[in-house]
Amino acid sequence: MLVCRSCVHLSAVLLLTCCWSEPTSSSQAIRESEEDLEPVDYSGYQVIRVHPGTQQERLSLIRYYSETTDAGVTLWTEPSKLDHSLDFLVSKKALRAFQLLLRRRRLSFEVLIDDLQRLIDEQREESNEYKRREEERIARNRRSISQSTVSNCSETNERDFYDSTVANRYANYTEISNWLKLVARAYPNISEIFEIGRSYYGQPLTGIKITIGRNSTKPAVWIDAGIHAREWIAPATANYIINALITGRHDDLVIRGLLEEFEWYIMPSINPDGYDYSHTTDRLWRKTRSRVQSHRRTCFGVDANRNFDFHWQSECEFNPRCRGRLACGDVFSGSRPLSEPETIALTNFILANRNRIKMYLSLHSYSQLFLLPWGYTTEHSSDYDDLKNMSEKAAIALTRLYDTNYSIGTPGEILYQATGGSFDWAKGVAGIKYSITMELRDTGSYGFLLPAQQIEPTGKETWAAVKEMVKELKKDTCWMTRTNC
Repeated sequence: MLVCRSCVHLSAVLLLTCCWSEPTSSSQAIRESEEDLEPVDYSGYQVIRVHPGTQQERLSLIRYYSETTDAGVTLWTEPSKLDHSLDFLVSKKALRAFQLLLRRRRLSFEVLIDDLQRLIDEQREESNEYKRREEERIARNRRSISQSTVSNCSETNERDFYDSTVANRYANYTEISNWLKLVARAYPNISEIFEIGRSYYGQPLTGIKITIGRNSTKPAVWIDAGIHAREWIAPATANYIINALITGRHDDLVIRGLLEEFEWYIMPSINPDGYDYSHTTDRLWRKTRSRVQSHRRTCFGVDANRNFDFHWQSECEFNPRCRGRLACGDVFSGSRPLSEPETIALTNFILANRNRIKMYLSLHSYSQLFLLPWGYTTEHSSDYDDLKNMSEKAAIALTRLYDTNYSIGTPGEILYQATGGSFDWAKGVAGIKYSITMELRDTGSYGFLLPAQQIEPTGKETWAAVKEMVKELKKDTCWMTRTNC
């Protein structure tokens, strides 16, 4: 019986999954000191959706709980103008007083998550169980690999390559990085690792470039994810897209065409320190892990998506209690623009390749939105209609799969004005016309704790949207080739 040589090679590469180790460095000593910290326990914490009766009541709640970090009550996600309700994360200690306040004000409310820690534990167990089952299945396949035939080995083993490492589970940064390296080793003709810099803790900020052919003048598509640590579905979706590009090239002419025409630069996690911390210590951590001294108090982290050097902190100009200036708050925008090594590295790489990058896409969660520039103002960009048309086509393609509905607009229209964001910077400074943020599933039932069984459908529908976006991108010949303008 014939044995597929590529299958044997891929099997050998797969064996490295359990053996790869990162070299030690001085930065790891800092990380290891944090690994000794006790994980944050969210037992008894609840996510409560409040339905204010009037806009004044709504604004009052937003203002109060946005400007304090010590009440045991925080906004679970940013308020949406599409929905009058507000979602709050309430600590066990503050629960009785918060509910009493709501009843006193005669505000109706509902409990979305009645015990946050229980949900966190369930999802961790679910992910570990899936990993165990996949490892057992892959082991069985390896034992029978000598029976694989040329006709089916490539398809089977490429699927196993993904399933055995990062598929349908929330892999940590080391697992994702190792998987990317293994992909690049297994498919050197179409993929290679790129590194844009180092994180605050010295971790390599790595992504993968995927393309067919070595034409260095090709236009490029950029996708990043995980700039907010707790938004785990974003890196998982980036992983799905990487796998779709790698495995789809065989029998999908559309995907093959996308690889022949474009270079794809994909970074599943632009904030590895924060992402690791959300895995080991605080599941709801949002920011980077840099240290900041504030009024004799040590605070940690910056909201990297408010740290870019484009209208940075402009919303704080006449507001001394602006949330972006609260060093220990979730949306602290840094002591200065580009204070974080992660945002410096990203901007340097994008600027160095700005003439070839034709689309910038940043994946976030949650709320199911296409967010278009500008975030710093209520005004539209001059080419807003082109971006909206692209997003509308993408939303139709996305909805077609699972009937998931997305809204489209600027942050000021849908959510709130936010300054220093990556997609504003990519458009306003790097000059990338099609700069878009996607907020992935869901709309609040699970929020940042989206069950692992939703990774695959989220990946499929997002990939459908991305393909449609690039299809529309190609139609803009003025932007793509500077012709027909």
